[in-house]
Amino acid sequence: MKDDIPLTMSVADFEDAAELFGVLSTPIRLRIIGALCHGEKNVSQLLHDIDVSQPNMSQHLNVLYRAGVVAKRRHGAQVFYSIADESVVRVCKAVCTQASQDRNQGREQQQG
Repeated sequence: MKDDIPLTMSVADFEDAAELFGVLSTPIRLRIIGALCHGEKNVSQLLHDIDVSQPNMSQHLNVLYRAGVVAKRRHGAQVFYSIADESVVRVCKAVCTQASQDRNQGREQQQG
């Protein structure tokens, strides 16, 4: 394959990747990242985009923040979140796009 994993990757590199995939393993977190790709949002705006409870949203945002995926800034009483690591966006987009293509191909094969 032309996109093989480089032989120079260390065990620590694979551990870091596994940790990132663990953080991204929840659909709600992927949806949060997707929503933040369109710009900075506060919790109320994210709750409008993603139908979950406020405590659940806060929990997922905290995990993403601790992992360095999102950044936050306070403006008065509100906290605004944004993407902190653009490489995570590229990973999410690649994986979600591939999953969508695979799902659509599976549907086409079932119908054909």
